[in-house]
Amino acid sequence: MIIHWTSDCLSSPGDVIRLRPCPGCDAHVPFPLANKYTAVPPRFVSPYSWADLSITVVPYYRCLDILPDLSSFSPVVECNLTVAFPLDDLPILPSPVFLPSGSHYRYYTDGSLVNLGTPKVSMGWSWVQLIHDAGYLNSVATYVHGTIRNWPSSTRAEAAAIYAALSVSPDDSTITIYTDSQAAIDGLSLCASSSYSNSRLYYKTTNFELWASIEHSIRSKHLTVFPVKVKGHDDNYWNEFADSLANSAHHSDSAPLLPAATYTSSHDVRLVYDDVVCESNPRRLFKLHFQATFLKNLLSLKRFQFVYCLYNKNDYVMDWELTWFTLNFSPAYDASFQASHVARHYTFKFKLFLDDLPLLEKLKITRSDLYIDLLTCRSCCDCMEDLMHLILCSKRHSVMHQILQSYQNHLFSKLREAGDLADVDPTPMLRRLSSLSCWTISSSNWSSYALIQGCLPTIFIDLFVELSIPRQSAMKVVAAIHNNFIQKLRKRIWNLRTYDKSKWEDAINITLKLKTTPRPSNLPATSYVPFSSLPFLTHSVIPRDSKFDWIKNLMTQGLPWFKHLSGFMGRLTMLLNNSFCRMGCRFL
Repeated sequence: MIIHWTSDCLSSPGDVIRLRPCPGCDAHVPFPLANKYTAVPPRFVSPYSWADLSITVVPYYRCLDILPDLSSFSPVVECNLTVAFPLDDLPILPSPVFLPSGSHYRYYTDGSLVNLGTPKVSMGWSWVQLIHDAGYLNSVATYVHGTIRNWPSSTRAEAAAIYAALSVSPDDSTITIYTDSQAAIDGLSLCASSSYSNSRLYYKTTNFELWASIEHSIRSKHLTVFPVKVKGHDDNYWNEFADSLANSAHHSDSAPLLPAATYTSSHDVRLVYDDVVCESNPRRLFKLHFQATFLKNLLSLKRFQFVYCLYNKNDYVMDWELTWFTLNFSPAYDASFQASHVARHYTFKFKLFLDDLPLLEKLKITRSDLYIDLLTCRSCCDCMEDLMHLILCSKRHSVMHQILQSYQNHLFSKLREAGDLADVDPTPMLRRLSSLSCWTISSSNWSSYALIQGCLPTIFIDLFVELSIPRQSAMKVVAAIHNNFIQKLRKRIWNLRTYDKSKWEDAINITLKLKTTPRPSNLPATSYVPFSSLPFLTHSVIPRDSKFDWIKNLMTQGLPWFKHLSGFMGRLTMLLNNSFCRMGCRFL
């Protein structure tokens, strides 16, 4: 007895295929007739999608050299094998089912992007050719999927699918592209106006090499292209099938890679960075390269080496975007913060971040003619006064603890408010926040030092985002809380310390006039050693980013690390120049 099973892939091209007994046909033992497959309960569920199964079945089908039955579609002619296509060097890419010259080709295209911003980022693309009433299963004549690298974005994956479809289509064809990407349709519209042939607009367009190749294919092959917008994930079989193919390309060994050489040859000149062709605004790329170089030089200073000590990724990972945003954030005016306080607030905040506060260890270098090496902290008279000791001094321990506790309570309060708005219990978030090591001050706890200096962790933002608070809004909340902490630190610790120091300076006749006179030029050059009050690290420290090229990661993985640097780096450069040039010493 032959049992014929059928699938629901004709009406449901999702990731799960259900097999049911055939309701009856000429070839097999008939079952009771049914109008729909759902009339017979399913007996087996396959874990594979239709695209996964087709990848296995189709190569086997092709090796049998069985041609499709085209008897019901008389106009079909044989393929003209003399036609050369841009992708001829990729024989693994199948061609469409060729129609007579001037015929209408119809493709559903789609792209897929996963793991953006990680080394596992992947872009998949696919196209599906339709020929209605030609005897093909569900009118699908043929299809192909593949991958593309560098400059990851969903629009790039969509554009790659369009390029692959147009590249294998014959000359003088009319082509309809069905896509659920409005950005892809807009890109094709620009191709129609020859925008990518205009050098002024060419380099300002993202993925300009890929779009220029699409435009070149349309012009050189005399193609007429009609883009049609379809609604995504709306039970459109062909669009869902194309989507399934694009998604399966990420893990398929048979999915070909679209090499850059095939779509970056439209122009004689190409901008290449470490074997990656530039397809973003070159002016922006040069600016990012300068900023990345400057940031690396900044972090190479010993005063910022503590960043590399934050090796526990589950506890404290710095968020540079949040850090820059907080440094530039201006608190709202109230009774405790008025316009007259702005200059002092910004000065203290940036000097704290740069470890450039006029502490005794720093003054011994900048004005060794006024401050002798024997000087110690004026509060405890036991230790050298550097930035770490300012935080750890036994005379300020209780006050510092109160300020940090207020910081934590303020974050708790805002998380509870966010939980109430989202109707979510914030207890797990509060527990994670309270477990961070940065709330405990000690000489071996670098995360507390990073928090106080202003290098903020990404978990502060992640907790709010988990409670459905937009990232930008969460950054404003955290920046306001941290700036409130900076105000308390300045008023309750720094101002009192400065007052005590000024009384001591008056007692030994270090007047304002002496402090403002130029530093004698004959003083020997010395080196500032940050963290001089701390013991050496007992474990090896490997910078988390030392082995990677940040700019190349931006190109290949889509890491958005430098979008936040614009505008800030200029101001930081000025501050560094002003503070560094005052010191007649070598900075480490």
